Amino acid sequence: MVAWLVIALLLHQAPPAAARAAQQVTGVVGRAVSLGADIPLGFQVRDAIWRYQAPAEELVATYFRGSAETLYQSRFYGRSRLHGNLTLEISQVELGDSGIFSVLLVNTRGQTETRSLHLAIYEVVSQLTLRVFTSESSRSGSARACEVFLTCLAADGTNVTYSWGRTDDEVLSVDKHSLFEAGQVLWAKLDPSDGQVSYTCTAANAVSRDSVTTAPWHHCQRKPDAEDALYDYRNILLIVLPLSILLLAVAAIGLLLSRKHSGKQRMKSLSDVSEPDTDPV
Repeated sequence: MVAWLVIALLLHQAPPAAARAAQQVTGVVGRAVSLGADIPLGFQVRDAIWRYQAPAEELVATYFRGSAETLYQSRFYGRSRLHGNLTLEISQVELGDSGIFSVLLVNTRGQTETRSLHLAIYEVVSQLTLRVFTSESSRSGSARACEVFLTCLAADGTNVTYSWGRTDDEVLSVDKHSLFEAGQVLWAKLDPSDGQVSYTCTAANAVSRDSVTTAPWHHCQRKPDAEDALYDYRNILLIVLPLSILLLAVAAIGLLLSRKHSGKQRMKSLSDVSEPDTDPV
């Protein structure tokens, strides 16, 4: 109870801190992150209060006259630890832990200092996949230029940015290259002189990066494989089968109508034969 009264008194009496940019701290999902108190030189700390301010305010840890406490009902319960230098350590961080932290420092003379830290949690970039798509004409085996689309995608990672480069260090000219989908897709126009050139896609964020490389020219030269043939065969079936069914249905309806018409004609003929002739007297 006394501790809560002291906390309330300190937060109430602390004068507004001078405007100061929040320190940027990055963390990785599943790992520990440390938030430093940045104690001023000669500032003899008597008390300290760590709070998680945004998106929701919560009390995380306190330090009163040499005694540290972290067992507060916050999202960091059981994952927080306050070191002797007042650094707050959070273990097994999650993406939802990102936000604004603040620490209120009180010295032996009752003076206060406030520090703010912006914690950003990232997921490591991993499982990068690069695929090459060409037109059907580009796989004819000819030596003419062909157009390719290279797609690059990381299965895991947050706030990922994508960039491209050539192994010959040539700048990606605007007349032969274009980027789409925030850099995830690269269009390139190739010719035989690009036969040995590879393209590298790099995916990165604040805590990690990954790269993958491919030589797209051989995709232009390869012949359709069995999978392509099967795909084309299925496409043909999708067109031919419904058309065949339609033709059969039309033929069946035509035959049915023809038989019906023939039946009517036969009945009429029988009626004409059976009707007696009446000659005038």
